[in-house]
Amino acid sequence: MSTAAHWTAWGVFAFFFALVTLLGFAAARWKKADLNYLHEWGLGGRRFGTAITWFLLGGDLYTAYTVIAVPALVYATGAYGFFALPYTIVAFPVFYVFAPRLWNVCHRHAYVTLADFAHGRYGNRWLALAVALTGVLATLPYIALQLVGMQVVFEAMGFGGLRQGAEIA
Repeated sequence: MSTAAHWTAWGVFAFFFALVTLLGFAAARWKKADLNYLHEWGLGGRRFGTAITWFLLGGDLYTAYTVIAVPALVYATGAYGFFALPYTIVAFPVFYVFAPRLWNVCHRHAYVTLADFAHGRYGNRWLALAVALTGVLATLPYIALQLVGMQVVFEAMGFGGLRQGAEIA
């Protein structure tokens, strides 16, 4: 990649980073939230409409996993890597069927997390703890993958040469 391409990529990144930052500050002034309540901090006060939810789901689907890990897996293993396509085709319609009902129950009982739901539904705090720990532990590899994706993006913009682990130190 030439130096000009690095500056172009960096310019696009800087523009969108600044745009999203400004939109975030504007949104914070637009609707004040009482951050003393967990649902205000974690769920945006339960005020996300259809449009915002649409973009959040798009951000959930199109991540470093989708654009970096799955193509790399297909390249490395061949057709075996295409499991992501049928997985998405099967998982998301099921999600769209059950999520509205789950949302209604959680909204009615003021549940914020799936652990809250498990505790409220089954009355077992150990089950709630298991659900919470499973959620945290299952998220860690996904977060690591997103960090690797960020490293790939920064290297594509010409900020390569970082050693593995240097980002954390």
